[in-house]
This record gives sequence, C-alpha cells and structure tokens, in this order.
Amino acid sequence: MVILFLGIATLLSVFHGIEAQERLPVVEKGAQGISSPREANTKLEQAVKSMLRKDKELRKTNLKIEADLTKNEVTLSGTVDSEAMRDKAVELAKTAQVGVVVNNRISVKQGTRQRSDKN
Repeated sequence: MVILFLGIATLLSVFHGIEAQERLPVVEKGAQGISSPREANTKLEQAVKSMLRKDKELRKTNLKIEADLTKNEVTLSGTVDSEAMRDKAVELAKTAQVGVVVNNRISVKQGTRQRSDKN
C-alpha cells in the first residue's frame, strides 16, 4: 500500500512538473511578443537595411529608412546613381516584410538621369 501511495505521489509530482513547464514557454512568449511600436519600427527598418545590404550597389548608398509598422509602411529617401538602383531599392524593401507598402522618396543624381531620358 505504501509503495502504491509513493508511486501515485511521484506520478502527480511529475505531472505537475510537466504542467508547470508547459505553462512557462507561454509566459515567455507573451513577454517576448510585447514590444513598443518604436522597437517594432526599428526591427522593420533593420530588415529593410539588411535587404539593401545584399546588393553591391545599394550597399554603398546612404538611404534613409523610416518605418511605421502601424501602417505596415516604409519610407525610403536619399539619392542614388540611377533609376534602376532606385527601382531595385524599392523592390528589395518590399521583400523585407509581407505586404509592406514602400513610399519611394529616392532621388536620382542629375548627371546619370540623362541616359534614360535619351531613349
């Protein structure tokens, strides 16, 4: 009888231990999932910067990236050498997050724009 009681007590303690461990990740996930809008915007900006750094030409530019995650929106500004670079920057920024809207405020340097105007 004593052995049966100890066996049941052991099973209950193991069960309660597992139950407590299962609850712990939920609490941690909730704590990690909470972030300020500022932190969320920074994460989106970093994701866009990471995408732009993957391109050799865009890596050299100094584009400014401003994110507003509440609108799922990113604004790119600055100057690039060509319209092709501007278009590539916008397309890469769109891949940083599903459904993100990219506001293109990128200027093209005057001296390089003439090539595309001749066509």
